[in-house]
Amino acid sequence: MKGRELVYIPLSQSVCVLTLKSMTKEKPKSIQVHLNGRDHLEFSEDQGKSQFRFIGCHELNQFLTNYRQHHGDNIKSWPLPEGLSHSELLLKELLLKIKGQWNFPYQADELCHCRCVPTAIVDQAILAGAHTPEAVSRWTSASTACGTCRSDVEKMINYRLGLKDKVKA
Repeated sequence: MKGRELVYIPLSQSVCVLTLKSMTKEKPKSIQVHLNGRDHLEFSEDQGKSQFRFIGCHELNQFLTNYRQHHGDNIKSWPLPEGLSHSELLLKELLLKIKGQWNFPYQADELCHCRCVPTAIVDQAILAGAHTPEAVSRWTSASTACGTCRSDVEKMINYRLGLKDKVKA
């Protein structure tokens, strides 16, 4: 068997599994982005074959269908969308991740320590349309106590909306 080997996996003293394991060092690449409970985009690449899948609302499906018609089947060659809809923001994130250029400005799990608001919740609110710090505060309660995290909320909004000149290092 060229490029594969049999691997013995003991599950207990009396049970084992024989499975085929690829000997190539290349792992399948899978990148996923989503708006929780609503839209999901996934790009995967395995042994030179790429696949793009998505499921979501009517707007997302229509947008991606039109984008593909205008830019072809090779998602790696698609330009970044410039709009602010959740569909465009999700596709922009996916394309930047595919190109290795996604550099989200806040990495900690919790953004607002006073209100215990996770970073992911703030990000989901921005994707869903909270494009100002005030809107993020109303939707998530982040930066409504001491306000220390407001600059991080602003950085996240600016990054998502492509306002890089306003993003401070």
